[in-house]
Amino acid sequence: MSLSTHRVEVVPVVLEPHPNADTLSVVKVYGYVVVVRSVDWEGRTIGAYIPPDSVVPATPDFAFLGEARRIRTRRFRGVMSQGMLHPAPEGAQVGDDVAEALGIVHYEPALQVGTDTEAEAAPVPTTKYDIDSGYRYAAQFVPGEEIVATEKIHGANATYLFHNGRMWAKSHSNWKKPDPRNLWWQCAAQNPWIDEWCRAYPDMLLCGEVFGQVQDLKYGAGKGQYFFRAFDIGRLDGTFLDRRAFEADMPQSERVCPVVYRGPFDLDKMRALADGPSLIPGANHIREGIVVAPVVERYDMRAGRCKFKFVSPAYLERQK
Repeated sequence: MSLSTHRVEVVPVVLEPHPNADTLSVVKVYGYVVVVRSVDWEGRTIGAYIPPDSVVPATPDFAFLGEARRIRTRRFRGVMSQGMLHPAPEGAQVGDDVAEALGIVHYEPALQVGTDTEAEAAPVPTTKYDIDSGYRYAAQFVPGEEIVATEKIHGANATYLFHNGRMWAKSHSNWKKPDPRNLWWQCAAQNPWIDEWCRAYPDMLLCGEVFGQVQDLKYGAGKGQYFFRAFDIGRLDGTFLDRRAFEADMPQSERVCPVVYRGPFDLDKMRALADGPSLIPGANHIREGIVVAPVVERYDMRAGRCKFKFVSPAYLERQK
């Protein structure tokens, strides 16, 4: 599986003028943009980049944030700032991960539905399914290569599998014992095509998102209603189908995450596509963002699987 890595990385700091404020500067970190107070960074050449959806500790270093210890995307004088910069610990070098040293962890939202259920032993070796930020790893895409950008749905990660004569269901982290009170099994019961597909393709991992009455974006779901959209088909060896093979095995549009764009990769275009309305029928709200992957499945030695998310700045900003 593709595993997301939460890092607070030491990065070079180069101040660029803010277009609308003399006392503010802009710092570019990979594909992110961070707004800082110029006076705080005069003479500094490195800093620790804290990405959005990080949670900082209640220590004197972060006392200026008050109770708002979750780092978010904010707009400063018309420029969107994605995360924040903090002075790097003494002795730190560019490229170091200082999350543990600074006591910073990744924010994990609570699901708005009861999900407690007893876990069971994994039927096959698997890890957490997660993907890193495209703002961090945009350089892993070859300019102009054909990619598919699909809507990033706001819900709960799920994997379904038919193996050894029975169905299995997995959350982001754990395989779940069959339980009608459990979110993942409720979703399977409400969407019987999941069972039908898995039985037709035994030992293939159907990966997707359970959504509806799960998070703060409801997608038009009624009380107790859950939907499922697939975004990957995995093999037991940990690899995934190419996009064309995925579409051949999962052609129905109502069963997959909506395609927002298909064509040559362009970072500015990905930034623009991250914002916009959800393409799920019945949803009357914005989308959380997009997920971008090459049409031809490939891996990078440093970044891992080349599949990355671009979360909508408008979505992050509305969470304030």
